[in-house]
Amino acid sequence: MLSVIKTAAKYLMLALAVMFLIAVSQKAARADEVTISGFTNGCFGLGCAPGASATVPGMTFSNSTFNGTTANGFRGLGAAPNPGSNFNNLGSFTLSTAPNSYNIPFSLEVTFTAPQGINGSNQATFTATVTGTVVSDNQGGVFVDFDNTPLVFTFNDSNCEPDPVPVQPGHHTTCGFGSFSFAVNDVSIDPGSSVPITGQINGAQQTSVPEPATLVLLGSGLVGISAKLRSRRRANRS
Repeated sequence: MLSVIKTAAKYLMLALAVMFLIAVSQKAARADEVTISGFTNGCFGLGCAPGASATVPGMTFSNSTFNGTTANGFRGLGAAPNPGSNFNNLGSFTLSTAPNSYNIPFSLEVTFTAPQGINGSNQATFTATVTGTVVSDNQGGVFVDFDNTPLVFTFNDSNCEPDPVPVQPGHHTTCGFGSFSFAVNDVSIDPGSSVPITGQINGAQQTSVPEPATLVLLGSGLVGISAKLRSRRRANRS
């Protein structure tokens, strides 16, 4: 009877070891947050070609790059404007104090470089209407009315390069599959000022691809357990 209890206990320990290895693998296979990076271009007018900068009388657009990781599925893109070297916004507008009236389309082209493997195109174009009147440095202004409809992107990124930025362990991966929504906000500009174009990532979620080391660990553990069980069965038969 004692021998049976010992054998049952050993089988139970082996089963718990299998469950532990599976749990470790599943934990490594989850990553809720998503790293987002890319750049913007823009242009004024119908049928225009977006570029790093664009100008109409009295008003200039400068493009931007962005990079960051979501928290609870959210990432804001609204850093202070720095025309010519914007970062972590969607570009910026600069409005002079020269008298002028505006009624012209604007196109903002957003290109995502991460996550990779975006289904369809990794680019999206948001259109806007620029309206307003500048009379002097303290009279008037411009309103940029974007189409604020969020766009949903899905991705399956199989390129498991090293983490681009240090983040909290278990909350980030550079490869996996998931989705996020992206939207651009309207902009108001005073004469003689620069403002950022802002936007946000919402609902970002991702399931990571298990790391090779984790798969090796799981496979080695299962092979060892299987060999142990076979050895135990042969001993019981003899």
